[in-house]
Amino acid sequence: MRDHRPQTPAHLLEDSTIGSNIQQRAMALSQLDKTVKKHLACAEHCRVSNFRQGILIIETASAAWSMRLNYERNTLCQQLRAGPLPSLVNIEIKVNPQLAAVQQEKTEKKPDIVRKPITPQAAAYLRETAKEAPEKIRVRLERIAALANKGR
Repeated sequence: MRDHRPQTPAHLLEDSTIGSNIQQRAMALSQLDKTVKKHLACAEHCRVSNFRQGILIIETASAAWSMRLNYERNTLCQQLRAGPLPSLVNIEIKVNPQLAAVQQEKTEKKPDIVRKPITPQAAAYLRETAKEAPEKIRVRLERIAALANKGR
């Protein structure tokens, strides 16, 4: 009689046949993803999700990219049949908005203005110029000159 009780993921991964099957499948999908991305112009906006029963499932970040991939579907299908996937029957394209969210998190925000430090010599020039400037401009130039001391 079979044991139908729930099993923990750790127990499932201990079984060498199941663990190795999962690992082989993940590696095969990763390799297939790289191969598909070589043939696509919009590779950074999509990924291979699955390949089962001759159907390749590709996820895209938005409906716009899905539409673009639909235009390239037949060409891609022919290229993959000629090369790595002779058993390919069809390509199915699905929209996964989380794919776009992950990509946005990866990009680092760069500041719009990168402030370079003010040299002591430049600060001295600003102070000299401020002596002969009107009151309003003099205050601002002195503030800018004071930034030279902050950087140290």
